[in-house]
Amino acid sequence: MKTHNTSKRSRAGFTLIELLAVILIIGILMTFLVPRILGAVEQANVTACKANMKEIFNGMMEYKTKYNRLPKHSGVRFFGSLVRDEVFEAVESDVKRLTCPGVEISFLELSNFPPEEWFTRDSFDIVDGGWSSYAGRDLDNYPLKKFPASGKEPLVADDNDGGMNHTTTTVVLWANGSVTTYELVLLKDDGIIDVEETSLIVGPDSPVEALQKLSLD
Repeated sequence: MKTHNTSKRSRAGFTLIELLAVILIIGILMTFLVPRILGAVEQANVTACKANMKEIFNGMMEYKTKYNRLPKHSGVRFFGSLVRDEVFEAVESDVKRLTCPGVEISFLELSNFPPEEWFTRDSFDIVDGGWSSYAGRDLDNYPLKKFPASGKEPLVADDNDGGMNHTTTTVVLWANGSVTTYELVLLKDDGIIDVEETSLIVGPDSPVEALQKLSLD
């Protein structure tokens, strides 16, 4: 006697309800995960920015040892002189230290030149605030009488031009080599900036007195 195969054939694919359920689950996961991913990227950029600042300070120390003075230029040219005067090499790994990793290079003027021409003597005459997303010391109006100097004297900071380099954080390098941050929320809590502000101004119009000693040009 023949036996009949009573096992059911396995289904191929998903039903519409199952697909909708999967899409819903993915949507819920994305709702929770995307902010965390963006936050992790933001924090990584802040950490990389701090590392840049420390390298700039080391460069300034080497500059002072080599030339017995600091760069003579202000603003972006202040730290750009590290390349111009051959303390940093004109190679991509070195010159990228002179701008914030939170801002895409493509938004800066230097993106029109190969890295080996950034901040060199050949391009230095046209270097301005558009070449970096950092602001440098305004030596014309706020000269440094000695170096290293006080931890109250800023050398370089995020310029926050056109918005924030980082969503809520401004990184600052001080003349004693320390690197600290200003947090937007805390500045609002202390009444230093208005609660409606979305960025901290850096430069002559900054609400933070120390940051008025920096220039975006």
